Amino acid sequence: MIWNRKKPYLAKILRSKLLSSKVSNKEVIHYEISLGDSGISYEPGDSLGVVPVNDHDLIGTLLDRLEIAPSIIPLGYNSSIFELLETNFEILTPTNRLIKFINNNIVNKELNDAILSDDRNLLIKFKYGKDILDFMNMDKNLKIDVNLFLTLLKQLQHRAYSITSSNLANPNEVHLTVSTQRWQSNSRNYGGVCSTFLADKCSKGSKIKIFLIPNKIFKLPSDQSKPIIMIGPGTGIAPFISFLQEREFLKSPGKNWLFFGAQTKKNDFIYKNEILNFQNSNILHKLDTAFSRDQFEKIYVQDKMYEAGFEIFQWIEEGAILYVCGDAIKMAKDVDLKLQKIIEEQLKCTSQESFEYIKKLKKEKRYLLDVY
Repeated sequence: MIWNRKKPYLAKILRSKLLSSKVSNKEVIHYEISLGDSGISYEPGDSLGVVPVNDHDLIGTLLDRLEIAPSIIPLGYNSSIFELLETNFEILTPTNRLIKFINNNIVNKELNDAILSDDRNLLIKFKYGKDILDFMNMDKNLKIDVNLFLTLLKQLQHRAYSITSSNLANPNEVHLTVSTQRWQSNSRNYGGVCSTFLADKCSKGSKIKIFLIPNKIFKLPSDQSKPIIMIGPGTGIAPFISFLQEREFLKSPGKNWLFFGAQTKKNDFIYKNEILNFQNSNILHKLDTAFSRDQFEKIYVQDKMYEAGFEIFQWIEEGAILYVCGDAIKMAKDVDLKLQKIIEEQLKCTSQESFEYIKKLKKEKRYLLDVY
């Protein structure tokens, strides 16, 4: 059986564990999921799709705002409005259709100016932290027909998480590392659709819908003697735990170097014991950590990379493969800039020559990114 987004496998959660401390600014949880009789087989670098269920409290608040009973079946549907909002539609992030509808039917100068502006960042800034209910409540006198409301939504999508385990080392199980997204604004509490579903609604024995998302590029080298450099701050460490588990299981001779970063060592050093065990077992040959808030001047993984620039360059010249996993908006760009600077200084070349060097690494699939 091939499981996919339209036909996911119903899997059981075996166990979960809080990785960050209870006083951390971030809540990071490790989940272990049974693959049961699914036949799912994965490789390090793959991701797992998780199909969430929407928050019942938010559904109730939306139905109150729409002034409609949960049991009502909208025209053209076979399910109640509650069931539709629970599993069929995205009810957190507003679509552009919904935003335009709201703007066309209420008077809100700030929203209108953001939509009409040539500066796209204005609308992005206006939308930041707001959900569908916030837009509906910009004018509480606005009435929205339920069938029209559904046309303004998009289908509820799965969320993809990098797999944190080696299938060889953990037969019939798959592990995930998930940062629970929570925020507050205007006396309201918000939560990421899937991360809070897992954290708040799922426990040992809970069933969740999953399917495999293979990654044909972000893979360990077939030549197990090749050295690898892994750069993964925060939950970006997830695939690298699977890489190290796999290399340990296969007794791969290649050297392994990990760069990990988080806010504080005391509260945010996730997988610390596992990483130290990899070191003690001589699986992890080098470890560089950057805890940005443990000192006055913030230090990030790219800063640690730059400090080790000479040795990084030596590893690259010896055939090392670089992997970057995590935030695409800032971290990955900063890592790329530091890498260009390292190459420029080590080769004593121009910025253009450094750029071409890195371009060649990418072409040879020796500089691989899994960013989001």
